[in-house]
Amino acid sequence: MNKRDRQAPFKDFYSILGVPKNASERGIKAAFRKLARRYHPDMNRDDPDATRKFTELVEAYRTLKSQEKRNEVDARIISEFCRSFLGSIRTTEESNKKVKLEFFRILKK
Repeated sequence: MNKRDRQAPFKDFYSILGVPKNASERGIKAAFRKLARRYHPDMNRDDPDATRKFTELVEAYRTLKSQEKRNEVDARIISEFCRSFLGSIRTTEESNKKVKLEFFRILKK
């Protein structure tokens, strides 16, 4: 079994924090603080989902605040997009050949 097969299911940490993919460190921190207050288990003792959501927020913040880990997440997002895009090209009609050629032209740049 290679490394790719052992990867955990993809989590979009940007969506979890509700920030765009080009968010600054300050924007990521602000989004985390806002959501952490909302979902902190001490503030939501009656909500059984709060602990799960808070844990997810902490994981997303820790990942995105580290530039190295953020680069890994970005690379995985691009990889997933390319795999999805290329898969859709294989299943479409010949008329989409121009789209496929344009995509490969962009990748070569």
